[in-house]
Amino acid sequence: MLSLLTSIIGHGDGSTTLRQCAGTLNNRYESSGFLTAEFTQNACSAADGAIDPNLKGNKKCCILLGTDAFRQTFYDSCAAQKDVKFPHYPPVGQPCSLTP
Repeated sequence: MLSLLTSIIGHGDGSTTLRQCAGTLNNRYESSGFLTAEFTQNACSAADGAIDPNLKGNKKCCILLGTDAFRQTFYDSCAAQKDVKFPHYPPVGQPCSLTP
């Protein structure tokens, strides 16, 4: 994890933000964690972020460079996602929740 953060912090001013693309319905996560993990992975890749390898499922989190452009790319990619198995769970871009 430290090497991952070091490689990201080496860019720009070094500020980072933590974001996820949650699969939610009525303010609740999809229970298996699959949807949030998948949505977050895809949005993170689109925004050239890095996934925190220690967080899984509904805790999956993307480490982004702290610029508006990277955050906007993440949120745009998040909003465009769909999953045919979970059609009623829209993607919601949000800060990571690191509490249980």
